[in-house]
Amino acid sequence: MNRKKCPNCGGKIPETLELCPACMKAAGAGSAEVSAAEELRDIAAVLSITAETDGNIKEALQGILNIAERLERRSGREY
Repeated sequence: MNRKKCPNCGGKIPETLELCPACMKAAGAGSAEVSAAEELRDIAAVLSITAETDGNIKEALQGILNIAERLERRSGREY
């Protein structure tokens, strides 16, 4: 997963987010949205560490990412 910078504070965020969790919270995002953003941020950090490793690890981490994205979409429907 590529990481980009938060337009508000310049902190690194996963490509699936537009703002970092701290900026989301400051903008009034709900606790569930902030929690999901924090989880994606943590997963992105793991992926960046293992980006140049064995193919099996990459596939496993891609699976984790897919799960996280589905959870994020699911939590978005609750509001």
